[in-house]
Amino acid sequence: MESRLRHLAVEALFPRFCVACRREGALMCRQCLDLWTPVPPQVSCAFCGRGGSPRTCSECRDDRYLDGLTYFVPYGNALMRELIVSWKFHGDRSVEDVFVKSLRRAAPRMQPPLAPYWVTWVPLHESRLRSRGFDQAQRVATWAGELFGLPVETLIRRSKKTAQQSRTIHGQRRVGEMDTIFELAPGIVVPDHVLLCDDVFTSGTTIDAAARLLKENGAKTVWGFTLAKGRTT
Repeated sequence: MESRLRHLAVEALFPRFCVACRREGALMCRQCLDLWTPVPPQVSCAFCGRGGSPRTCSECRDDRYLDGLTYFVPYGNALMRELIVSWKFHGDRSVEDVFVKSLRRAAPRMQPPLAPYWVTWVPLHESRLRSRGFDQAQRVATWAGELFGLPVETLIRRSKKTAQQSRTIHGQRRVGEMDTIFELAPGIVVPDHVLLCDDVFTSGTTIDAAARLLKENGAKTVWGFTLAKGRTT
């Protein structure tokens, strides 16, 4: 009862408005959710934007470990960007309902290349997890497992805290900064094929560092899966 009253008080003081039509009541109202069709993802190398395939191109493969990327919508989509910011930085968990319903609709055209994947995610550092209260990449991994009928497992953990990519210049990391930020979870045997999840692909540096760890410990294929992808520079 107390939590319900607190929720009503917050709603009264800070009403939410639909990001699409600005109607009061929800971050995306039922009518707009029914009409919202995300922008089809680009079919190109996630790192350089070249080619006609979501696989990492031959030139980028020389110094990248991620084999390719499937994503839901470009981060340049204004609605998607506002939803992610509200969810990730303002803690609005109601956004998850929008993501789940939209992903279910898009799932048939978001299938990763056929392989017996195990799903995992790019984890937050423990200190950031405590402050945020949830790991957004883990939520994406849970949804991916449900959408594609794949097992979800904790394979890696973050051993070093880094600056948030939204606070770095163009999402870039310093050379060598990412080499030791991840380690395998205790007792893990890395499967042959991994679907590696995160919320947003920016420069690809972080997810590729996680892919590198998995590849160096036995993975044959590491495919990325994210809600959104920033513009390739």
